[in-house]
Amino acid sequence: MRILIFFTVFLVLPRLAAPQTVGGVGVRAEGMGGAFVAVADDASAVYWNPAGLATGATFDFQLSGGKDSLFVGVAMPVLGMSFYRTHTVQASPDRQNGGSGKVQIRLLATSNVGVTVVQTVVPNVVIGTTARLVRGGIEGSPSRTTADFDAGAMVLAGNIRLGITGRNLKAPEYQAPEGPVTMRRQVRVGAAFAPRALPTGVHGPFSLAFDADLVTAPSAAGDVRMAAIGGEYWIAQGRLGARAGVRWNAVDTGHRAISGGLTLRLPRSVFAEGQVTKPAREDAESEWQVGVRITF
Repeated sequence: MRILIFFTVFLVLPRLAAPQTVGGVGVRAEGMGGAFVAVADDASAVYWNPAGLATGATFDFQLSGGKDSLFVGVAMPVLGMSFYRTHTVQASPDRQNGGSGKVQIRLLATSNVGVTVVQTVVPNVVIGTTARLVRGGIEGSPSRTTADFDAGAMVLAGNIRLGITGRNLKAPEYQAPEGPVTMRRQVRVGAAFAPRALPTGVHGPFSLAFDADLVTAPSAAGDVRMAAIGGEYWIAQGRLGARAGVRWNAVDTGHRAISGGLTLRLPRSVFAEGQVTKPAREDAESEWQVGVRITF
């Protein structure tokens, strides 16, 4: 009940929860452009939507990483454990430093150890919570360890899934030379059409999904409120999965990126996978992740 009340407050007062937007964890999720809140059926659900573990495989272990990210997770339908590292760019809310006209940018690096618990409220309505121990700090400043938590909910109606997730709900603070910096709360919703049928594997035959941030975050390039559309399709009886997606800034549609990825099933329920995300801006670097999973 507390989780539902918390989400209601966020929906009624969205401007109080301006976030750094969600993303950067999970090969499948990033390959779908970040449209994953309502899919979230593998171990990366501990980040994207904890409630999604209830819709996943009996067992899922993942190890993945990229240039600025690392994720290790193990999940079952009611319990998950995870470790991940992320780097996010934090901009001051007023986007200017002392009237100089320059945007104040800070790189916030965190290492997270989490435990996720899932609970069915009524049939086809699931909630989940990830409690995290977070070690983080602003570049050039001392790090600190604190506790935080995320929460998510998912509603299932046949092949339709609806999800909502809230991250950094305690909004921990970290010290920087110019003063404290808050790890901003993030709230995101998603909808997906995701039929599941054998022999196409636990994630097939396909998924189509849409995600959207509910709140706006300040950034160096202006306000950001991301949205994403993505899809995934499995062939050869679940031996090969292909996915693609696009994400964009709903405040300024010039800020967008396209993603794609592949997963190959190897013997003994082992999956090898990778993804690439290419921003539309020519001066922006491509992002990538590779990983291995054991799923059954």
